[in-house]
Amino acid sequence: MHGDDDGNVRSGSTVLPKSKSTEILHVDDDLGFADLVSTFLERERDAFRVRTETDPRDVLDALDEEGSTIDCVVSDYDMPGLDGLELLARVRDARPDLPFILFTGKGSEEIASEAITAGVTDYLQKAGGTEQYGVLANRVQNAVEGYWAERYMNRGLEAIETARDGISILGDDGRIEYANTAYAEILGYDRDALVGRHWEMLYEDEDVEHVYDVVLPEARGGGWRGTTSFVRADGETVEVEHALSYTDDDSLICTLTASGATAPSGSTAAAKLRAMDEAPIGITLADPEQEDNPIVYANDEFTALTGYERPEVLGRNCRFLQGEGTDDEQVAALREAIDDREPVAVELRNYRKDGTEFWNRVRVAPMFDADGDLDLFVGFQDDVTERKRYEQRLESSSARLEALFEHSPDMFAVHDIDGTIRDVNRRLCEELGYAESELLGRKVWEIDPTADPDRASSFWETLPPNTPYRFETEFERKDGSAFPIEVHLIRLDLDGEDRFVAMDRDVSDQKRRERALVQQNERLDRFTSVVSHDLRSPLRVAEGNLELLSEECESDRVDVIGDALARMDALIEDLLAFAQAGEAAMDLEAVSVPDLARSSWESLPTENATLAVETGRTVEADRDQLRQLVSNLLQNAVAHGGPDVTVTVGDTDGGFYVADDGAGLPESNRADVFEAGFTTAPDGTGFGLGIVSEIVDRHGWAITATNGPDGGARFEIATE
Repeated sequence: MHGDDDGNVRSGSTVLPKSKSTEILHVDDDLGFADLVSTFLERERDAFRVRTETDPRDVLDALDEEGSTIDCVVSDYDMPGLDGLELLARVRDARPDLPFILFTGKGSEEIASEAITAGVTDYLQKAGGTEQYGVLANRVQNAVEGYWAERYMNRGLEAIETARDGISILGDDGRIEYANTAYAEILGYDRDALVGRHWEMLYEDEDVEHVYDVVLPEARGGGWRGTTSFVRADGETVEVEHALSYTDDDSLICTLTASGATAPSGSTAAAKLRAMDEAPIGITLADPEQEDNPIVYANDEFTALTGYERPEVLGRNCRFLQGEGTDDEQVAALREAIDDREPVAVELRNYRKDGTEFWNRVRVAPMFDADGDLDLFVGFQDDVTERKRYEQRLESSSARLEALFEHSPDMFAVHDIDGTIRDVNRRLCEELGYAESELLGRKVWEIDPTADPDRASSFWETLPPNTPYRFETEFERKDGSAFPIEVHLIRLDLDGEDRFVAMDRDVSDQKRRERALVQQNERLDRFTSVVSHDLRSPLRVAEGNLELLSEECESDRVDVIGDALARMDALIEDLLAFAQAGEAAMDLEAVSVPDLARSSWESLPTENATLAVETGRTVEADRDQLRQLVSNLLQNAVAHGGPDVTVTVGDTDGGFYVADDGAGLPESNRADVFEAGFTTAPDGTGFGLGIVSEIVDRHGWAITATNGPDGGARFEIATE
């Protein structure tokens, strides 16, 4: 279900019993704010019942109480003793499917990403004003509705899965979309083999027309019921009681009840012959009693593989596919096995009727009758041309790889699946202080002290071939000192041997820089936590109580207080944005400046202002940070240019500009506009252009503030 724009749930959409209340457990260490949330949520929905906990460690006890009927947990993030994500993990252990909504003042992409990864049902950042409580109420309603709907659906699916009758659902194209276990067992198939198959394959050919002409029209007209003979997977038939009906979305519901024993539909030999005719590989049968073992049977796939018609194949020995490039040693091995009546597998360069060559994987096995006498030779042919071409390309690149391996500035090691080092390059020996002979034959964990032999072996066994994998670990030198490395590992077939090639790079300098950055970010995080949580919570309490106060009395001072609170909220938002502008890692991509400008404009209160986009430029940038930059410049133009201002986003020789036709920048202030806290507007925060400057610096760009030729402020961003 979905909520309407006003936050109310559409009538008639609920799956909950009308008499059931929605029990909400709200967790927030700020009691004043928690009481405010409870008040507004219960005002938003008559069925809501909110219980408040200020200590997150008491939540599990509340869920475990006898008779507990909690339908949803709403939790803050930044709480003493246990944060919101840690609480989520404990709730998931106790109640895996219970809706859990993170309602937090500490909003960031990192927190949102962690929450989603941890399995949070929904994520909502606390905002100014009381509209947020309507949004929160709608999120809770949606989550609880989905929770109960899934419970009902799972019960229904469990009933279908355990039913003794066979049940299937067919799409409007006649293919099976779902089949329960009983349906597959009645027809003798694995369930996966049925899904995606057309219903026609379950009938004798002569019965298909009757189904189209009689059965399906009756089913569409209100339902059909009768007895049907189906062809099982083993070629035999089974009679069942059969019912069909259509749903509103044109799906066909099929129900089977086994009513009789199976009856043969032809000899076992005929069934086997039919299976060989339809096999996806080439199959031939050769008669050892006749001279030169001629082919007496060839299936359709063999004729498709070779280009010969069946009459051109029968009576000939398979040698007719060989030619100038066929390997004599492989042919001799095939001939010897046939003479010895032993199974054999070889790969031969064969030739089609049109002369084109292909690589043929040939497997031949003798077939003996009940008395132990040789009856036939069966041959299987697979086209392995693409695999052989890949192997040849790999072989030709081996020489180049060998040169890169030995002379690379990076460390290289090659080991087998049990961890034994088989080859190393000169750089690895120099870095570790060993001679090559001292490293060969050692185990990987002898130079990587962090590696666990059992876990490493398990990882290597499951690593797919030809797929690079990156991770970090440590190497230990001969003198006992250790250093961090970045490993790029790939599993390859080298000369028929399963090998693991590791390219290792010393990342000591990088780790030092990362540690310094982490320390810096931790300090910044502590600062933003204070601003986000410790300042926002009392602000939200003040806003909510102000609204409640306005309902109880009338005073001009209410609006004055509201304006002051809104000013404080805006100041906190800009301060956080300024503090965090350099915190997140950038994800560069091609971003359309005009598209970003239009979408940012739509989210601004522009009154009678006008946007003119005169650029088609695309730049390499972090999309979220560029959106913040453009939005701040547009908002600055609207705030200082007047209610009827026209804002233009256009091209420069090496970037783009944002300009307005307002009064422009005073000459005395142009050098100060990017300073944090500087503003000429009575209600401005002074951080908007400071954030712009920070984002420009992070991208390695340049920005200038000037006035346009016709007046008005103009900000030029050089991106090249």
